[in-house]
Amino acid sequence: MKILNLCMRDYAGAAWSLSHAINKVYPEHRSINLAGLSNIYNYPRMAEMRDYDLSTCRQLTYGSDVVVFHSVLKPYFDGLALNPRKLKKTKKLLYFHGSEMRNNGDALIKQAHELLGDFEILVSTPDLTFFTDEPVHYMPVCRSFTEIRRKYTMCNQDKRALHAFWRGASQLKDAQSKVIFSHAPSDEYKKGSPTFYRVITDVMKQLPQVNFQNIKNQPWDSCLRFLSHSDVYFDSDAPFLYCYGAVSVEASTFKIPVVTRLSQEVIDRMEKLTGLNSPFVTFVDENDLFVKAYRLGSEAKLRRRFGEKVYRYCRAVHDEKPVAQKFMNVIEEMD
Repeated sequence: MKILNLCMRDYAGAAWSLSHAINKVYPEHRSINLAGLSNIYNYPRMAEMRDYDLSTCRQLTYGSDVVVFHSVLKPYFDGLALNPRKLKKTKKLLYFHGSEMRNNGDALIKQAHELLGDFEILVSTPDLTFFTDEPVHYMPVCRSFTEIRRKYTMCNQDKRALHAFWRGASQLKDAQSKVIFSHAPSDEYKKGSPTFYRVITDVMKQLPQVNFQNIKNQPWDSCLRFLSHSDVYFDSDAPFLYCYGAVSVEASTFKIPVVTRLSQEVIDRMEKLTGLNSPFVTFVDENDLFVKAYRLGSEAKLRRRFGEKVYRYCRAVHDEKPVAQKFMNVIEEMD
């Protein structure tokens, strides 16, 4: 089976990671991407539209058994001059990742029905299921836990574990004494970053061992390297329904706690979709965030407990095998 991901801009690496997972878990199938705009976070390259002329891009699309349109639809038809009739026998999916669904989802779905006829809707975060009454499938953004942990073997948590066996080693003292909080906002306004900045400033005044690193707009490999040297990750103080992001999943691979604001409505939806309890450290306001950040900064056992908790959850939900299996189940149901 030939699977094509069409993505104008792959912000969270959702298209890249989905293709990578399918190719690894189901080698009898073949998945590629056609990306339209620059890859600002430098995810590993797959096919891009600029690699081919428009005629070849159209033929790749028409020749696919499955086409996944990521978030937006009309630009593909306008830019590639696609003929909907030539996609009649193709299995089609519309995969939403965030702002398009939250701001204009129903209009985009209506437009998709006019262009495509029948298709399935995928969403990459649980909160997006609230923004349409149409049936949707939760398709989590995936990451390879095995590959990431193999590449960054000596993350802070590993150094601390080693220190328990090899006390006093000079090269491990920094990892043992400093507690590093990280935050990686793609958009500081949407992530509510000022709240984290104020809180961590107050925490550092009271806990000299606490440090903070801002991983803003870093290439993917650099972001992972920074996360591997972190002890706690701040995700989002976003408005009411927003969920946790892809960087939280990447942070979880290093078994560090993830702090984010989640409404009870979203927590309940996560449990319904995954069958698992939320593993995230949540907060209700800035004072509550300070109390929890202070405890995480001062209690190593608490950090280990929440780090293990988020690691188990994200590995069960976001690792390549469960996501690839979930995707193929949706494809099989379309027969």
